[in-house]
Amino acid sequence: MSGALRVHIVEERGRLAVVAAAGDLDMSTAGDFHNAATGLIAEHPDLVVDLAGVEFCDSSGFNALLRVQRRVHEAGGRFALAAAPEPVARLLTLAGGGDDLFALYRGWEQGAEALSR
Repeated sequence: MSGALRVHIVEERGRLAVVAAAGDLDMSTAGDFHNAATGLIAEHPDLVVDLAGVEFCDSSGFNALLRVQRRVHEAGGRFALAAAPEPVARLLTLAGGGDDLFALYRGWEQGAEALSR
């Protein structure tokens, strides 16, 4: 699809950061997403990624999410995804072999609350 992807910080507090992605998370944008998200881990090892604005996600985007999650876990943090649109949520579930690969929340606020406990 190769549409632009925008990533911005929604909230930072203590160990937690919430980032929102909007656009296409695909082969042409996955590296930039990975770099933006992992750049926060040293200061904020708990990370919520708000996917509400993601219009398309391919296997490269899925892999980028897995790589970010792995980096978060290596840093001793926790990782959650939030507000994935139906097509993206379906990809995450099917490609991940079920609902257990990622912690998925309806909104970033619920994800942030869960990781803050």
